[in-house]
Amino acid sequence: MSVKDKLAGWIDTDVVAEHILGELEDQGIPATFENAKTVWLDVLETELCEAISSSVKAKFKSE
Repeated sequence: MSVKDKLAGWIDTDVVAEHILGELEDQGIPATFENAKTVWLDVLETELCEAISSSVKAKFKSE
């Protein structure tokens, strides 16, 4: 099994889904599949890559 497959199996997508749906509800937005999908795709396109890059730098690169 590749590292990618191991990581993909380890990542808990239920936690991601619960957080997205909870945030929609907290903000008074209907917690529908389409709304949740819109949020997740936006995170993937605009924030996830930067967050991962920042984390790698903070955890593994010494200044």
